[in-house]
Amino acid sequence: MLRISVTDRCNLRCGYCMPAGGVTFQSKDELLTPKDLARISGFAHRLGVRHFKITGGEPTVRGDLVEIIQRIRAIGPSDLSMTSNGLQMPRLAGALKEAGIDRVTLSVDSLRPDRYRDITGGGRFDLFERGLEATAEAFGTVKLNVVVMRGVNDDEVSDFAGLARDRDWTVRFIEFMPLGSSVLADGEADRYLVTADEVTSSIEAVHGPLEPVEASADPGVGPARLLEMPGGRGRIGLIHAMSRPFCETCNRLRLTSSGVLRSCLFDGGEVDLMPILRKESADSEDAGDRSLLDAFARCTAMKPEVHAARGGRAMSSIGG
Repeated sequence: MLRISVTDRCNLRCGYCMPAGGVTFQSKDELLTPKDLARISGFAHRLGVRHFKITGGEPTVRGDLVEIIQRIRAIGPSDLSMTSNGLQMPRLAGALKEAGIDRVTLSVDSLRPDRYRDITGGGRFDLFERGLEATAEAFGTVKLNVVVMRGVNDDEVSDFAGLARDRDWTVRFIEFMPLGSSVLADGEADRYLVTADEVTSSIEAVHGPLEPVEASADPGVGPARLLEMPGGRGRIGLIHAMSRPFCETCNRLRLTSSGVLRSCLFDGGEVDLMPILRKESADSEDAGDRSLLDAFARCTAMKPEVHAARGGRAMSSIGG
């Protein structure tokens, strides 16, 4: 899978994502253009990549997002998905579906309006709810990503799980990951970690035993371990990147909005593709292909056996 960040900007300010010292966003001329993104995606497809995910920041704040989706869809991926905070989905869900997005994962860390506002730095939960409704209407089903943080929202785990009992949705619980100098990563980051096993126990205490589900029950190639409740319509996903790293099965590369190909969410392993793209205007396409092949090979070789305990860059600049 290639995860493609199209912007480092966002209309929310979640504490585990944004840098603690404030954000200096990239200028427009530093971003990959729709043509650049299509060039890299097309080359990755030729190498055998079939799954692409559009991320941010928040991808819906980019004005040419629909064009980007159309260009990548034209390449012929097996699966083209997107992550979003949902706030712009009432306006964009239909257009994104028509442009070629197969499914959307929405990020939400509280079902309580006051707490949602605090976690997101001022976000309105009613706007998220409208986005959720629009996404479900356009795509039929949704995935929800929930970062579980001790003392912040861990008391809502069973409430979130209840959504998967009543609807054909997948609710995925993600262990808190300290990345860069984000607000929550600075200081005693370990105190926020709620392990996947603790999440499972919290759900089972309210909803009863969970049973394993084959990964093929969910579309895409995500890292979540899937479970279901007896009689439930949806699925529970557990992403245990900290307590049980799954680096040996990781098949992801990440492309930042400024053209840096990353081997891992945590560890450095980076190759800058922007010089290759800019040099292609002077060189032949064959020379560009050779340079891109070398870049992808070098980046893939940098994937760690096990990621570090802490990531060096804030999530907002990487794309999750």
